[in-house]
Amino acid sequence: MPVSSESETAIHSTVGSSRLVRRMWLKRLVLVAIVVVVVLKPADWLLGVLAGSHRRHLLRLEPDVAVTHRSGEFDYVFHTNSLGLRGREVAESKPAGHRRLVVLGDSFVAGVGVADEDVFTEQLARHWSQQNVEVINVGRAGTSTIREVTLFRQIGQRFDPDAVLLVYYLGNDLAEVLEEETDQELADWQPSGTLRQLAHFWCPNTYLELAMRKRRSRATDANRKRTEAEVVAWIREEAIAAAVDADVAEAHYRGLPEEVRSRAEAGQLPGYRYLQACLDPQRLRNSLDPSSEFSTKAWQRTRDHLDRLKQLVESEGATLVVAVIPDASQVSEQALAFNRTLGFDVDDGWLERPGRTAELVADWARTAGVDLLDLRPVLGDTAELSFFVEDGHCTSAGHRAIADAVGAWEPLRETLRIVGETDVDQ
Repeated sequence: MPVSSESETAIHSTVGSSRLVRRMWLKRLVLVAIVVVVVLKPADWLLGVLAGSHRRHLLRLEPDVAVTHRSGEFDYVFHTNSLGLRGREVAESKPAGHRRLVVLGDSFVAGVGVADEDVFTEQLARHWSQQNVEVINVGRAGTSTIREVTLFRQIGQRFDPDAVLLVYYLGNDLAEVLEEETDQELADWQPSGTLRQLAHFWCPNTYLELAMRKRRSRATDANRKRTEAEVVAWIREEAIAAAVDADVAEAHYRGLPEEVRSRAEAGQLPGYRYLQACLDPQRLRNSLDPSSEFSTKAWQRTRDHLDRLKQLVESEGATLVVAVIPDASQVSEQALAFNRTLGFDVDDGWLERPGRTAELVADWARTAGVDLLDLRPVLGDTAELSFFVEDGHCTSAGHRAIADAVGAWEPLRETLRIVGETDVDQ
């Protein structure tokens, strides 16, 4: 049947309209691409320059903040200086005749759990100020020996230190060295998923800023009041991110005593404590007294970075010394019992012996010719509790004991040319 002229006209009109629509969308896509390249890309570059996005992603420091830390055991404000670190502002240029001590470490050096004035580095800074000795706190929560090397290279060495004190925490440093990325691994990092990878490719600094904001939000959420369903959802999300079976992690949480779960949901128990137990009940054992298989893998990575730090420090003309902080389970029966309640695999023998990791650190220090201060005796012999039982960080009494021990430590006093009273309280 022949097609009428009207039908032919309609067909041609439809085809023409389709072509116009395709051209219109093609033009829009081209325009979007131009906007992305011409506008967003330079804007993203400028953001990276002004905000230091890559450096902040690497170091994970937030400058000039005041964050309230509250739990059933403490309530204080955590302040950071212009570098995103705990402690007073110190000019990079060292005055003539002054000596400087840079202190590296994790949340114990950052002073999680106590007010600014109670952190042991601040106590030392006050005590030694009359002798022209300055103390620079370069501690960051959640770091291992890997990032401590980076922190010294990026920040610590700028202060021209005479001595560098590395504070090694037995409670998780060995485990975290397998979890934390090296500088190269972070530089090569890519998000999962095609769309996220495209977003990171086009606007890497914007992507990192959004990722850091999300991380801050998650950290804040960990200690707020939540329903049981919200806590379980959070644990499952963290388990998936850590490549852990979410069902097993949830079952661990539901198996905790009702009192512990009630306090967790009320925001009275630090979220990271029970989260770690849910994700990895072997974490404490792997850190304090690991199997040969675990210690071989983790210690190699630790030793490499300890050697690297020593080389960096000595290349700056400074002296490296090490202080070892025990886990609360090694000095407090109450803390050991609470960790068992959380479901960690613990050993009563930890109260009597230092553990395999302490021996490895001591052997390295002896071989490398680095002076080492074992803080286990002084933290186990305080009139007041030196550790928060549930949180696991040092109390004000613990920081005071550390300050006294470090302040009286002869190898460090000789390096910094300190004379007179050894008691920081004097």
